[in-house]
Formats: sequence, structure tokens, C-alpha cells
Amino acid sequence: MSNIVPTSNPTNTPAVQQSSLPVKKGEDFIAEAEVMDLTPLKDKLFVVAVSTGDRNKVKLLASTIHGPYNFAEMAEQVGSMWQEHQHHAKVIIIDKDVKVGVKMLDENTVDYIETHYGDIAVEAMLDGVFDDIKDYTCQAGVVDSNPAEDPRNIKAIEEAAKAQEAPEEEL
Repeated sequence: MSNIVPTSNPTNTPAVQQSSLPVKKGEDFIAEAEVMDLTPLKDKLFVVAVSTGDRNKVKLLASTIHGPYNFAEMAEQVGSMWQEHQHHAKVIIIDKDVKVGVKMLDENTVDYIETHYGDIAVEAMLDGVFDDIKDYTCQAGVVDSNPAEDPRNIKAIEEAAKAQEAPEEEL
């Protein structure tokens, strides 16, 4: 058994404020050269599947969906999927609210996790001790789907419109 005791970051202040960091898109992103701030994702739950088609769209191989995972477990699944099978992952952030669109990690964030998942696992065990001394170059990207495209939301929107049009009955 290890003698390392996880501790928390006493200052809880990242080297660069999250809001000032860019979400890098496109060809200028090199996962090996970046230091991505993943802090906003650490309290979320995820499901992971094999990605198909456009990596920034909600298209995945349904028979491969697994979860729910916490942040460290998700990073391990994404990294091992890439290392063992050379499949990119689709990482969906779980939310119970059906009125909210599906949120998933963008392709650059998944690439970063695939590249650095071993370091992410170690940092998770250390519970953020070194977060305040990192010089972040970018932040995690999240892709939102349009909630109006969800059939459950279309029906709810139509029913709400009908309810507003119909005069309210007096008791």
C-alpha cells in the first residue's frame, strides 16, 4: 500500500483564470504541446462510446456505450480505448434535464485526454495538488447539441404553445 496521502490544493487558484483561456479549435491544436485546464469537468459524470463520423457531432457506436464514469474513470476509458484499439472516444456529459441539449467533449479535448490520460490519472490521485502551478494554454471545449432537435423537446414545445393559445378555464 502506498504512503502517499491525497491532499487538496490549499490555495485552489489556477495559474491562469479559466475565463481568459481560449478553447482551441482546428488544425493549430497539438495535444502533446498543450496544457489544458480540465477543472470544469472534474465534478461531472460521463458516458463513453466509440465515436463515428464527425467527432464534434452526436454520432457514436451505440453498442459501445458505457458509464456512468467520474472524471478520472472517464479519462482512463478514453485513454485505454485509444491506446489499445486506436478508436477515438465520444464523451457525453450526463444530465437528467431533457430540456438541455446533449453536451459532449469536443474533439480537441478528447485528443488531449487520449494523449495525457496517464498524467490525468496521477493528478486525480493527488487531488489537484499541482493545479495552481500549471501554466495552462487552453481550456476544455464542450459541444452543445440543439435541444430543439430532441423529439421529447419538440413535443414539449408544441404542448406549451398549445397551452398558451388555449384560454385558461375558470374553476
